[in-house]
Amino acid sequence: MRSLDPRTKLFLGAAAITLVLFTETALLHGVEAGVLFLCLWRIGMTGAWVQGLRLMGPMVLLVFVITLVSFDLETASILSLRLLNLLTVSFVFFRTMTPEDVGDGLRKLGIPYPFSFILTTSMRYVPLIGRRIRLIMEAQTSRGIDLRPRIRNAANFMALLMPLMVQSFILAEELAMAMESRGFGLKGRSFRKSYRIPAGEYVLMLLSLAFLIAFLWWQ
Repeated sequence: MRSLDPRTKLFLGAAAITLVLFTETALLHGVEAGVLFLCLWRIGMTGAWVQGLRLMGPMVLLVFVITLVSFDLETASILSLRLLNLLTVSFVFFRTMTPEDVGDGLRKLGIPYPFSFILTTSMRYVPLIGRRIRLIMEAQTSRGIDLRPRIRNAANFMALLMPLMVQSFILAEELAMAMESRGFGLKGRSFRKSYRIPAGEYVLMLLSLAFLIAFLWWQ
């Protein structure tokens, strides 16, 4: 999976998301979940996916409970399994592709560079902002400021938001200076890596497309 061309990964990811979105029964969603779990096991990401359930699990459970109260058990099962499968596909996609691969793959597909730059920059900066938040919380907690998610601590969150806002402005200014110094708007950008789709990957994409079309027709 990691050795595939970025364009192949983008195509397979889009096909998998389309397949999940158009699946209409809980049984088929269960089969898709089983196939995805086998893929996770095959590429050695089962442990990381189980750890990610700490974030995905509450979201899926909330969707199940709300849908069960509003509709019925079948609808709740379909929507919760669909969400779990979509999150799993996204997990595999982002864990097997670097931001550089995503940007280069989009550019090879003809997507304008500014759009791919925005996407790849967000992929790089979201984890960075997350680390900054943890560092600020640790620093403020060491000063005796309680930032635990409680109603009585609402007034203390300014001690988190203000430093985070200042650091975000600093990061934005540094990024703007780096973009300007490297000629962001220049034409004829080159690629650091040489990308080529082997014949086997073309066959894989054609088989995936044929399966997707057959599944949509059957549905």
